[in-house]
Amino acid sequence: MKKEDSVMSNTGPSNTGFTEQDQATSTSTSTATEAGSRGPWWSSVRALAVVTVLAVVAAVTFGVLWATDDSSEQLQALQSRLDTEAEAEAVASDYALSVSEVDFRDLDAWRAALTDGVSEQLAPKLEGAVDVVAPWLTQMEYTADARLLAAEVASNDGDTFVVQVFVDMISTSKQTPDGVAATATYTVTMDRASDWTITDVGGVGTGLPGGTGEPEPAPAPADGGR
Repeated sequence: MKKEDSVMSNTGPSNTGFTEQDQATSTSTSTATEAGSRGPWWSSVRALAVVTVLAVVAAVTFGVLWATDDSSEQLQALQSRLDTEAEAEAVASDYALSVSEVDFRDLDAWRAALTDGVSEQLAPKLEGAVDVVAPWLTQMEYTADARLLAAEVASNDGDTFVVQVFVDMISTSKQTPDGVAATATYTVTMDRASDWTITDVGGVGTGLPGGTGEPEPAPAPADGGR
């Protein structure tokens, strides 16, 4: 009996328990090794996010460089056109204001204003208009002050620019000593190639005694009008 008990003690439960513990340890070590080789899950997500951001930055940079190359020229062309139109409007506005201010006591000044900056072909026509209207201005003791309402390039063809100018006039005369408000509309045609020489004017004499045509409604005053 002692011999059998000895054999059972060597092959019994204690030996089997050692084998299961060893297998559990081995499995745990293998799992930990595999997890360590894969790394945390957030590491993969972070790497993907970095790659995505770099791709977006590269695309935006390329797009900006591509757009800037073409847009820069368009912007320069637009600015050049706006500057030219502003210059045309300024010249036409100055002329319209000058010819809208009248004093029957100094009609020579009005004649000079009408012919200032105009072409040689247009000057005689405007002087003739003064000769027609001057007697009426003197008889009526006519005076007028002017204020710019608006000016805008209506059209242009090459170096030829047509500008519409609206001027608010306050006039006095024997008949209206308290003053009367009227709007004069001028169409000024200019040649940029000859330093903005005025080649034609429409609307001169509108609202004046003996003048032709009726005043036209004007738009609201332009912001920062000249």
